[in-house]
Amino acid sequence: MVSNADNRLHGILVVEDEFLVQMIATDILSDAGFRPFEAHDAQEAMTLLEARADVQVLFTDWNMPGDIDGLWLARLVHERWPAIAILLTSGKMCPDPGDLPLGERFVSKPYRPSMLIREIESLLGQDAEAAQGAPALPAGIIMQSPASGAIGGGSIAGLLAEPAKS
Repeated sequence: MVSNADNRLHGILVVEDEFLVQMIATDILSDAGFRPFEAHDAQEAMTLLEARADVQVLFTDWNMPGDIDGLWLARLVHERWPAIAILLTSGKMCPDPGDLPLGERFVSKPYRPSMLIREIESLLGQDAEAAQGAPALPAGIIMQSPASGAIGGGSIAGLLAEPAKS
């Protein structure tokens, strides 16, 4: 886990079109010692990334106005700046396992401040092996296939059951 003292070294780009949600996310990150930068859409995010070399994590909403949504932005950033870790968020949809580039993560809205910090710190602390195949879903979430009883015939995310106490 990254220490709070080390967080100030990490720039986090928060891309969110909802002003209040962006303000809360940047406050959470700032309070945790990170250096958040703000963009309101994908174009603004790309412009900022071209101008700054100190962004280590892109935290982007999936649904945004304009021609490029957050998922497409994540793919563009992954191709152009592969060293930037990516955390995608949405309150309306959840990506399928193959939707995100390898190593990218997803957190559902609403998220708890502790979950956001944990996911960011996990992305910053991941080793090269984890970056090759880190799961797209947060810890504690598993994918169920239709054969294992998923509702509706598609893959869905479900919470892991707590281990039996002995």
